[in-house]
Amino acid sequence: MIKFTDEMKERLGSAFREKKVCMLGTASKEGVPNISFRGSLFVFDDDHLATWERSLQSSVDNLEENPNVVILYVDFASRLGWRFYGQAAMHKSGETRQRIMERTIKDELDKDPERKGYGVLIRVDKILRFSGDEIVQKR
Repeated sequence: MIKFTDEMKERLGSAFREKKVCMLGTASKEGVPNISFRGSLFVFDDDHLATWERSLQSSVDNLEENPNVVILYVDFASRLGWRFYGQAAMHKSGETRQRIMERTIKDELDKDPERKGYGVLIRVDKILRFSGDEIVQKR
């Protein structure tokens, strides 16, 4: 089982406010990569990260075709970062979407006033340090 540290929880949850970088890497079924900034990334529970998808562009198409993702968090000033690898699932309606929306930062939701976005839940299977050293591998 993946275990997010308290530092990961705090840093990911405050990344937007602290002007730190969080990016979501996706790929189409043909393997064409895409990367996008994430202002709303947070630890959802012991196994999952979550984010609010409001652009409804390339990331959505890729996630529908290929659930494999990587999340990059970087704090350049402290030379600290992690890569989180896992499988994403989009929640276009229902309880999980609602729970993600309720925990998404106001600044991000304000950019989606009609709440047309989706909740994205990412089951994390592996975490690497910024340097590439492995921290945790799920069974």
